[in-house]
Amino acid sequence: MHRHRRPYSAAVTAALLAALLGACGSPDSGAVAGSGPSATASPGPRTPVAKADPPVTGALDDHRRVARRTTTGRRPHMVQRCTDRTRRVRHTSSSGSGKRKSTRTWYTTEHYKDCRKVQQGTESYTRVVSAERWCVELDDVGGDRTRDDVWFKVDSATYGRAADAEEGTRMSFTPLATGC
Repeated sequence: MHRHRRPYSAAVTAALLAALLGACGSPDSGAVAGSGPSATASPGPRTPVAKADPPVTGALDDHRRVARRTTTGRRPHMVQRCTDRTRRVRHTSSSGSGKRKSTRTWYTTEHYKDCRKVQQGTESYTRVVSAERWCVELDDVGGDRTRDDVWFKVDSATYGRAADAEEGTRMSFTPLATGC
């Protein structure tokens, strides 16, 4: 009776596994466009650009480096405070067997430290308000003469190329985000 169920159970299991794997799909099918580290949402008018997008081209208009902004914050200062404590430990020993079996019990005092983290005042630390970023402004983006003064957030290497180039030089790069 159980022999007939095993092939059926194996067939059902294989069919369910195939259905689950088919629902998940391959990495190329059903992948969300713009997923990954470059597609994280950011506040403000900047919109993320997917890494798979083609590079943008245009005439260099301006470039700027926005320095990292930090502030001093306060947080609790935690220290470890230990207290010496003792506890009574019970020990037993037995010898013999049957009617001649005897058990001896004695106690000892064990010393140990009970340690806990407690707050003791506050401490200051440096908190980053906004990270450093590099920006490049292009005119005639994609050959469209009406798309001027468009800012792009770029990596430091692209910013270095823009800083070395003269205004009006044609540039092509893949931006990290639009707006800056």
